[in-house]
Amino acid sequence: MWSVVKLASRAAVWRRTSDPPLVGLPTLLACATLLAATRVLLQLAEAGSWDAFNPYGLNAVVAWIALELAIAALFVQAQARITALAAMFVLSLMTDIALSAINLGAPPIAATAIQSLVPSGTIVLAATYGLLFVWWSGAMVCIVGSLERRSDWRLVARVAGLWLALFGANLLVPHTPVFAPPDFDPRSANWWEAVYATQRAESKPRRNGEIAEIEKLQHKLLQRQIAQLAAARKDETNIYTLALAGWADQDVFIKELDGALEAIASVLPIKNRTVRLINRPDTVKTIPLANFPNFAAAVHGIGAIMDRDNDVLILLMTSHGYPAGFALQLPGDNSVLTPQQVAAALDGAAIKNRVVIVSACYSGIFVSPLANDTTIVLTAADAEHTSFGCAPERDWTYFGDAFFHQSLHPGSDFESAFDHARVLIHGWEMMDHATPSNPQGAFGRALVAKLAPFFATNPRP
Repeated sequence: MWSVVKLASRAAVWRRTSDPPLVGLPTLLACATLLAATRVLLQLAEAGSWDAFNPYGLNAVVAWIALELAIAALFVQAQARITALAAMFVLSLMTDIALSAINLGAPPIAATAIQSLVPSGTIVLAATYGLLFVWWSGAMVCIVGSLERRSDWRLVARVAGLWLALFGANLLVPHTPVFAPPDFDPRSANWWEAVYATQRAESKPRRNGEIAEIEKLQHKLLQRQIAQLAAARKDETNIYTLALAGWADQDVFIKELDGALEAIASVLPIKNRTVRLINRPDTVKTIPLANFPNFAAAVHGIGAIMDRDNDVLILLMTSHGYPAGFALQLPGDNSVLTPQQVAAALDGAAIKNRVVIVSACYSGIFVSPLANDTTIVLTAADAEHTSFGCAPERDWTYFGDAFFHQSLHPGSDFESAFDHARVLIHGWEMMDHATPSNPQGAFGRALVAKLAPFFATNPRP
């Protein structure tokens, strides 16, 4: 192991090593494990908290190291391959530590210096990559040249090709951290999504006409849904539903929304009393968007129809979530719906009886601002953890599957279904070795009593 460290250390200052000893597979595996552990610890240092643990980040670390091995093996001759790969990992370890030290040690100083010297961040970024390319290529030339005992332009070209291949792979592999800092945006885990977001932002002026047309449609689309709601029947408890699918780029949320409404309809009479707000490219001209103005207007419109002291509103929300709120991905813009905004809209419409169900990461932030004796609040996670299962190929998130699909059916009320769903989710997360999402439930006893007769008339089949 020491011989590999010596080889990499000398190469880091562009010095070769005469006749370095070759190492075997155990040393390579030790170097790979040490690199993975170092990257995890550095991510922990940047996040600053164990609570930021993200199990998907482990997959990214392992996948990236395995990909580095596979790519680098194609550019190094067989007799020196294992030693060269081990030394490359040690070199990467040194680089990661140095870069993290710079990021953690003096980011404000560096930012100030860069802004005063070079106004354009693009120039700084290009210069940084250029310097890294030259330094890393020179170091790898020293490593491979020491092992293959050669020095010519073909060796330099081969190392440059290796760097370009690794750089290309770097664009493709997700970079989800094992410990996600508070400001981490999951959309930045994939570079191609970040590039797409940048291009979309740059093209926004060209799409102003289209966005204006969509915005112009919103009032008409929303009023059409409000007008189709069945009127409240006097001397009865009527139940209305407002459902939001907030994220446009993944169909799991619209599928979960439709499945959840079907599950609710199997236990409560919500037929002809549902308004849907959906962010989907294929529905922007037929269904109102899930944005704050539409949300507030829908709450006001439903409140005007229902008996606000006696009837019940079920607010169903499914999307990604952030520590600040419920994510809304809109045409040309992204925003969040905060717990305070939801509480203000419901209170402003004087809707007394509310069931609020939020399927999103960090959704526990909605409990405290909303919970009271006439409100039930169910969330997919607590205020400090992510929930799981929002992959595009899925029909449900973990919470949606456990609560709506597996637990909420005739014979069960919200509380028993939620308790059963928590057990299911805990089991799934244990199998995935995932940090528990810790779903939260607050059951206002007055509303539980009001809904009890509905559940009593739906015996288990």
